[in-house]
Amino acid sequence: MKVLKVHGKQLPVPPFFQVYNYGGGNGDKDREIVYSELTGDTPALINYYYINSDKYPHIFQSPAFKNILSYSNIGDVYNNVRKRLIKDKREIYSGYTSGTYDFNDKIFLLDSGAASIVKKIAEDIDYDVAKFESVIVEHMRVYYDFADKLHLDLVVGFDLGGKYTEKDGEKKDKKLCEFLSSIDAERINNLLLEETIKYLAAKPDFYPYVLATVHGASQKDYEACVDYILHLEEKYDYTFWGFALGGIASYKQVDSSWYSDIDFAKTGKRGFIETVTPARACRIVRNKVGDRPIHALGCGGYPNIAMNYYCGATSFDAATPVRRVGDGSEESTRQVYDPKPMKGVSFSKYFVGGINADGTMREEPCSYVKLNEVKDSMKLCGCPACEMAGSVKHIKDLYHRKAEDNEACYFSRQLMGLHAVRQHRKLCEVIASYSDLPAFCEAYPSKLNQGLVKIFNQL
Repeated sequence: MKVLKVHGKQLPVPPFFQVYNYGGGNGDKDREIVYSELTGDTPALINYYYINSDKYPHIFQSPAFKNILSYSNIGDVYNNVRKRLIKDKREIYSGYTSGTYDFNDKIFLLDSGAASIVKKIAEDIDYDVAKFESVIVEHMRVYYDFADKLHLDLVVGFDLGGKYTEKDGEKKDKKLCEFLSSIDAERINNLLLEETIKYLAAKPDFYPYVLATVHGASQKDYEACVDYILHLEEKYDYTFWGFALGGIASYKQVDSSWYSDIDFAKTGKRGFIETVTPARACRIVRNKVGDRPIHALGCGGYPNIAMNYYCGATSFDAATPVRRVGDGSEESTRQVYDPKPMKGVSFSKYFVGGINADGTMREEPCSYVKLNEVKDSMKLCGCPACEMAGSVKHIKDLYHRKAEDNEACYFSRQLMGLHAVRQHRKLCEVIASYSDLPAFCEAYPSKLNQGLVKIFNQL
């Protein structure tokens, strides 16, 4: 397995980056930090907007991030966060003994969360488009200063960003919608690329390794963006460490030309259509940039990983593995033993299928299954979270205890979510041993993998 050296730490190729959204919410996001030892040295992607609450106050900001710039290392920040959650807030299950854990051993990738920053800028400048360019460039510089001060290992280049959900009522904000529609996104992203490279060329001791962000509405636009980055590198005599692929995580928000020529007759679209755009973006960039690292932002969903890797990506992230446990309502904890609960009850979901810790393929089709529908007798995969859980029945028992012991329920959800993270990481470890997608899929002939080959052959 190929390994990249990142500030003395080892980054296997490919790695799955676990998304830490603590600071952007509470509950499960808190406990994901508390039980970090269950995912070990799995690298993490963190959101600048959420953790820099001194500059960007928001509803879920944590006191642990107050005066964050008094630190000199991001690992120490998260060590302090974990300590506060366990010792001060007591957000840990009484039946669990917390182990020693040092976040300084983990590789951190910083993403800007720029879509939220753009909203704040728009409000601050009273939606004056003429002022936007100079203001966002200044926010860009502050972002890089922040990353350098805290010794982030890797940094995604600052851009306009993009959200695949509208949880804050953005579409109902007429002023914001008019403001965003009046912005020439391609021109501003190109401006930010040039201002980024000028900033970095003037700072030879800048600590983080930087990933230039690639954007484009169509495949042709994506190629043009890569060409522009390579032109800037030559112009300013600076070389980015790697590239981050933006705007491709949701097939619903890209031009249909990315996937309209693919015949899904033999696979169906469900579970496969979303693999096409990231794979093609990875291949476009790989064909132009040689052997430099490529990170596919938000494209680490289980069906995407192998496709992305064999098309050129060296890393990926996704929030889905831990997000699905948040689907469970309080009512679901009372009905978790019932395979046919009341209509409309929402359950936390367990990732089934995948690959066991010993490398053998599991029997179940890969999917997220409502906890009440998972059989008590299903054998667990052997990852650290599953070893801690012992059985599906034990997870259900913990989940059911919410009314009497809220932390027991949270613990059950973390056992599910961190198991899912481990499954994504295990897949990354396995595919690194195979030269191409057909070879991997022949060794692991699941329905998912057989379908991926059919799509791969049409790319």
